[in-house]
Amino acid sequence: MRSGECAMKRLLFHMLALCLLLAGCAPSKSPHGLDAARIQADTEYLCREIGDRPTGTEKESAACDWLEKQLTEMGFSSQTGSLARVPFPGLFELTSENLIATCNPGAEGPILCVMAHYDSVEGSPGARDNASSVAVLLELARYLGPAREDLQGEIRLLFLGSEENGYHGASAYVKGLSEAERKRHLAVFNMENSAASPGEGAILTCGTLGGITDGTYQEGNFLEPMPNLASRTLSQAYEAHYGRGPLPVFHRGMSDHVIFHEAGIEAANISWRFLDSDGLITVPPEYHLPSDVPETMDFEGGAVTGECIIGALEALVGQ
Repeated sequence: MRSGECAMKRLLFHMLALCLLLAGCAPSKSPHGLDAARIQADTEYLCREIGDRPTGTEKESAACDWLEKQLTEMGFSSQTGSLARVPFPGLFELTSENLIATCNPGAEGPILCVMAHYDSVEGSPGARDNASSVAVLLELARYLGPAREDLQGEIRLLFLGSEENGYHGASAYVKGLSEAERKRHLAVFNMENSAASPGEGAILTCGTLGGITDGTYQEGNFLEPMPNLASRTLSQAYEAHYGRGPLPVFHRGMSDHVIFHEAGIEAANISWRFLDSDGLITVPPEYHLPSDVPETMDFEGGAVTGECIIGALEALVGQ
């Protein structure tokens, strides 16, 4: 290859890298007042006081107990229909549980879901995967509460079990929907690796697998990632709140949003990733390791993730 062509390719790569970094780096202000310090504290509790949370173990159950206590203190309750704890059989028939906190339970109109799995792989405290996302979801629960008159629809906050060995929590939730409920699901926002890690190259991204085009659900592919309603509204919120964007969209599964895609429901996974020197988007190096601990994280990124989700919810069901 001639030197001029090499130079042009290097220039194009650096321009792409700059665009992605400008789109994805974490600004500091939080328009809705989400508390990064509280997100950090909840992440630390899950990682330090409970530790690794493999499917079907006492530690996974203990995490669910703690989450239920936090949500009850926020006013969510089984008596009002705003809180449900649902056991299900996972891999090897190990029992796990989904915890569902609902804002505006029973409301007419669309259903929107925001979700994060609270289990982890064995031996890893799972700060990025996925305690920080669970902490962001708790912060969203504090912001939304059990009722919001300014939001026209049901918002379900799904604390899912048994993701690491096959998305069993998401599968149990979708299988439990009636056909009418499934059709009311307008968009699903999945969080994983949702608090940024410090370091050069950290970017906020969306992962999708398909979306509705011309009234029918269609699948994307690696060459043509498909933005959908969930990813578009997340990106619009990011641009509106922070003046940056759009968020880069990649054809990416490997989390609970896969199950919603298979059910024909538009879903996006919002996560912090890294742009490496070869222009590849990668997971943090601590992924699934004992070194996935809170001390190595920047929790302002978690507040940014939560703000994007609030903005998307307001755009879809706000008055």
